[in-house]
Amino acid sequence: MTDLPGTAELTYGSYLELDALLRLQRPVSEPEHPDELHFIVTHQAMELWFKVMIHELYRVLPCLADRQWARAVTRMRRVNEIFAAQTAQMQTLNTLEPSAFLQFRHALGTASGFQSVQFRVLEVLVGLREPGYLTQLASTSSGVLPFDVTAALAVPSLAEVAVGVPRAAGADDWQAVYAEPDRHAALVLLGEELLDHDRMWLRWRHEHLCLVERIIGRLVRGTGGGSSGYLEGRAAQRVFPFLWDLRRQLTLATEKNTAKEPRR
Repeated sequence: MTDLPGTAELTYGSYLELDALLRLQRPVSEPEHPDELHFIVTHQAMELWFKVMIHELYRVLPCLADRQWARAVTRMRRVNEIFAAQTAQMQTLNTLEPSAFLQFRHALGTASGFQSVQFRVLEVLVGLREPGYLTQLASTSSGVLPFDVTAALAVPSLAEVAVGVPRAAGADDWQAVYAEPDRHAALVLLGEELLDHDRMWLRWRHEHLCLVERIIGRLVRGTGGGSSGYLEGRAAQRVFPFLWDLRRQLTLATEKNTAKEPRR
């Protein structure tokens, strides 16, 4: 920080290091395209929110391990609100006309959102750890996973921890929790926040897919070599499939019990 406490009066600008922050937008198109600033700021803002989400998820995990359900709910709610805000910021790029983007796209070289290490950390932290995906990810980083991704893999994922939450709280499984919501109120609230987090992933991937197709078209290779075909393949991924499946289980159990009731 430029002005440290004790050496100068702390101001809004010095606390946020605005002089440095506002110098970080450096358009590369020549001549400079007026829409490139929006493109840069949007992605920088998204990365800043990724940073906060990672920070908060690392705080959620010990809450679950220590059975601090209320704190876990609060922190997951914050993550979800941030995810919603971040998605909304990404959607502002829908105002970027395809012809405008094409005028400075060539200047980006191979720079691509696929190279976002923080996004990959988020995926790994929540539980998207398929061996094939990790191998593919390593292939884009000279055969070695980025350090921060490796660090995230060293801790249990949110999905792995969430599976065992009911038993840690004295219930058999998530179906038992939802079957008696009043008895397990804190866990139901937690389950709903986790499900909302999964919903936010689905929404983010859908919005990202639509954004890509809106600007460069379907199945066109992006600057990093990927295409909307790859995005389509990952759009329906679920972080907590067991929380979605228990809805089916509850419905089937209810229908079975209803069928057993004698008709009057």
